Amino acid sequence: MKILLIGILLVCLNTFSGSTFDAITKYLSVNNYQWYHYYSIGGTVAIFFLMIFLNFVGGIKKHIILKQRSYYLLPIFRGIFFIPILLIVFLSLKHIPINIFTMLLMTSPFFLLIFAKVILDEKLNFISWMAISIGFCGVLIVLRPDTSNLNIFIFLILFVAIYNAFNFTIVSKYSHIASSYGFTFYQYVPFIIFSYIFFIFDPFIPSLKELLLFSLSGTIVMISMWAWNAAYHIAGKYSSIISPFFFTQIVWGTLYGRIFFGEKFDSIAFIGIIIIIISGSIAIYNRNK
Repeated sequence: MKILLIGILLVCLNTFSGSTFDAITKYLSVNNYQWYHYYSIGGTVAIFFLMIFLNFVGGIKKHIILKQRSYYLLPIFRGIFFIPILLIVFLSLKHIPINIFTMLLMTSPFFLLIFAKVILDEKLNFISWMAISIGFCGVLIVLRPDTSNLNIFIFLILFVAIYNAFNFTIVSKYSHIASSYGFTFYQYVPFIIFSYIFFIFDPFIPSLKELLLFSLSGTIVMISMWAWNAAYHIAGKYSSIISPFFFTQIVWGTLYGRIFFGEKFDSIAFIGIIIIIISGSIAIYNRNK
């Protein structure tokens, strides 16, 4: 029961910190800040805090130095393939409401089940497949796509959702090769290095307010990544119980969009959201049954 409660808290921490990061990122993107200034400065501060924190949870050697050389391959490749993800997030939030952005990300649990079938060889029964299909219908109800609101960023965010699902299916399968802190470190560092390549050619000295905002956001997204990694590390057989709590991000995203950006859903969109949450929960609960 203790593990279950910790898993639920970690999931809720992930969704809240993730939505907070999205809100800050949207604010910076619409105000024409450059992504490489934002991510390089914020990411550097976040990694600095992580290195300090690791000294209190077993040390840097325990979490960053892996037991075998072959173990480095997967975490580093995860980090390399993570590079376009934060770019997509930054650019998409400039053109898409944060509530729609969040709702599209919430298709990840459906893709997670599909990858669990393909990669982990988990069994999905008829109810799960039906719930997945109905869940995607809920997405269409919210979007109501037509030529006026359908753009490339919609598909890019769906790609992020697919990546997230694949990414954490891999973590679930290979959790023995690194701790949640190690996975987080190797996921974040390649993108920071990539950002500095652009930063060098266009340097930027932030004001104190900008430095605090960049640093806060960089630390928050690292916390969000760690919380997801940690949740799947410890969840084990309880993963089907904690997974529905990922839908709490719809609540945070909707609140941030409403409070800070004046965004809102109409009644039809709320029906679609309810369908997504219910169908997603049913699909997750029925996995392996």
